[in-house]
Amino acid sequence: MKRIWTSATALGAVLAVTTPAFAQDSAAADEQTGGFGEIIVTAQKRAENLQDVPISATVVSADALASRQIFDPSQLQLVAPSLQVKSFNAALGASNFSIRGVGTLSFSNSIEASVTSVIDGVVMGNPSLGFMNYLDLAQIEVLNGPQGMLFGKNASAGLVNITTRRPEIGRFDGQVMGEIAQMKVPGDGLLYRLQGIVNVPLGDKAALRVSASQTHTDPVITNLVDVPGSQYGQNQTSLRAKLLWEPTAELSIYIAGDYAHSSGVGSGGSADRIVRPTSRFAAENAALGIVANPDNFFSSYGAPTRANFDVGGLQANIDYEFESGHTLTSITAWRKFDADNLFDSDKHRINLLDTNHQLSTISQVTEELRLASPVGQFFEYQFGLYYYDSKSDSDITAAGANGATASPPAGFNAWLGIHSTGSMTSKSYAGFGQGTLNISDRFRFTFGGRYTYDKLKLRSVSDAAGFVVPFGAVGSRNQRISEENFSWRVGAQYDVTDDVMAYASVARGYKGPGFNLTIDPRAPLIMPEIPTSYEAGIKSTLLDRHLIFNISGYTSTFKNFQAQAFDTASNGYVLLNAGELKSRGFEIEASALPAEGLVFNLGVSYVDAFFSDFQGDRCYPFQPNCRANGTIDSSGNRLPNVPKWTVSLTGRYETPVSESLAVFLQGALYARTSSNFSSTEDPSTKLPGYSLFDASIGLKQIDDKYKLTIFCRNCFDKRQPTFVNSNSQSRGDYYHMFGLNSFRTLGVSLEGRF
Repeated sequence: MKRIWTSATALGAVLAVTTPAFAQDSAAADEQTGGFGEIIVTAQKRAENLQDVPISATVVSADALASRQIFDPSQLQLVAPSLQVKSFNAALGASNFSIRGVGTLSFSNSIEASVTSVIDGVVMGNPSLGFMNYLDLAQIEVLNGPQGMLFGKNASAGLVNITTRRPEIGRFDGQVMGEIAQMKVPGDGLLYRLQGIVNVPLGDKAALRVSASQTHTDPVITNLVDVPGSQYGQNQTSLRAKLLWEPTAELSIYIAGDYAHSSGVGSGGSADRIVRPTSRFAAENAALGIVANPDNFFSSYGAPTRANFDVGGLQANIDYEFESGHTLTSITAWRKFDADNLFDSDKHRINLLDTNHQLSTISQVTEELRLASPVGQFFEYQFGLYYYDSKSDSDITAAGANGATASPPAGFNAWLGIHSTGSMTSKSYAGFGQGTLNISDRFRFTFGGRYTYDKLKLRSVSDAAGFVVPFGAVGSRNQRISEENFSWRVGAQYDVTDDVMAYASVARGYKGPGFNLTIDPRAPLIMPEIPTSYEAGIKSTLLDRHLIFNISGYTSTFKNFQAQAFDTASNGYVLLNAGELKSRGFEIEASALPAEGLVFNLGVSYVDAFFSDFQGDRCYPFQPNCRANGTIDSSGNRLPNVPKWTVSLTGRYETPVSESLAVFLQGALYARTSSNFSSTEDPSTKLPGYSLFDASIGLKQIDDKYKLTIFCRNCFDKRQPTFVNSNSQSRGDYYHMFGLNSFRTLGVSLEGRF
């Protein structure tokens, strides 16, 4: 504990120096005694009150995220029960989301996500393109169920809509925040974060907003082998600049650029969870004192391990309002992601396959043009066009000694290896529209559709020049695929009273096709994923706006779900289509203000998600009843990493202690039932249910100029992995990975506003 308090003292000194004098009074704190105000969302590409939107959604403000010390996508599931986050592949540099049990779990970037991320109106065609810490946010909306009709580019299972704060014209202000925390991992590693934001007016028609953050995380997994060139900790730098110009009352031009860099593995490291007594790794672990078990945080990588990412982009959002009240919107964006990663594939000092060097580049250009009618008339509508152009390149070298201790013959780089390259292009064209008929003051009927045309092309090349034994097939393969689809949504909503709204809808979604990167001609093309979802719900604001209670129920069927499986025959991962899966359940969102300064938030999610038809799943190691070709029927099995029950409960109390100071207390519970990381329900990858408790206490100025918070995450140190998988280099052995919520973290944060 001495390390953290010494560091916290230094942090306070830094902030005292870097926080300028306050230029003006900040806005007074919101009064809670008047009940809840409106929560404005853009779930239907319009600014609307959440309680009026006929979509199941969880909305989390930037202040709510900061109060829980949530600055990373992997932590978002703590506040959105219908959402699960899968952080398992450092090579992709991103977290994969699933909603209502359905998401994309893949080591490959050749298919896109079933749950899409949208940042300031720009769709991230690949999760890696949105890789960054949550910097200068306004709010996050988690939209449940198919959302592709308006947002496009997949979103077959749901959407995470991220909105950052726009510049404020005529206002000069800023914020500086620092956080230091100690993690309950070997060596009591530290995590620190510094963040700065400034908003500068540029005359009376424009403003500039600039933000930056720096985050450092000590290693989560400790490697007991000294390997030069490795980076087990992680450093992340994020920058964002935004310009808002409103030359006239009708025209708004918003231009933004962002850049993020990450170096080091961080929580992407792995450690042995199960090692069989007969395993070739058993003796090595014994010699190093490593005990493979669910609490193991030690590894024995024998080769350099590092991960480096760069991601950034530019965008221009232009809005023009005509005299008729119609608004024309154009969103033009370019984004790019680069990765240079090096891993020890066998994860041990024994040289089986020590080198896995992956170079990846992903870029996209998008354009959306949309016309929206004014609101408040009998027929409200919006329609538009969408264009998407993406290119993905990969260069992978896998090499090792396959256990040999002698050097390879002259002229060869390694005993075993392969060099693979792949280049994929994806283009998508779409036209969409949605209309709402206001039949009466209380009844509304909504309908819409989207036509999409996708065209993809892939060239893969693998060669084994320089290696004694090829690690896989060699040769080249060219693949092309094109698809067209019409997705749609029909719904109705009825205001039962002024405070209660009921709604129902049915939607058909779409997720485009993809490829297996392997040159193996037996590897299938990945067909489109087609969901059909039925949903009904009630939204209510009761007790003079002191209670919000929303409930929704749904049932969804996904045809040709795009899945990943480990193929024991080829000793690698393959993509394939499961015939059909079903997801059904309900969600509850509730907020209450029982007394002045006291607020409670509750989220409950029940998900029954399973494969109704998955004939060709790949067997786990030594699976009983495995077919001769290495496949198994997984029909009836639950989807990976999907607990049936998830509950999130937060309570916060704030009260003045003087004319200028207030104290606050906050506690948060997150609980989930058991799940399994494997579609085959491998008993070695089962994750028991668990619960996490977070708490914080702090002191702040009533006008929010300064705030000091002492916090703990996972206060009772409930150890749980973010991923468990079999070791591809040793059948029957398993490894696990840990994230920022997997252990206790104690810390302090200090924030100043000016």
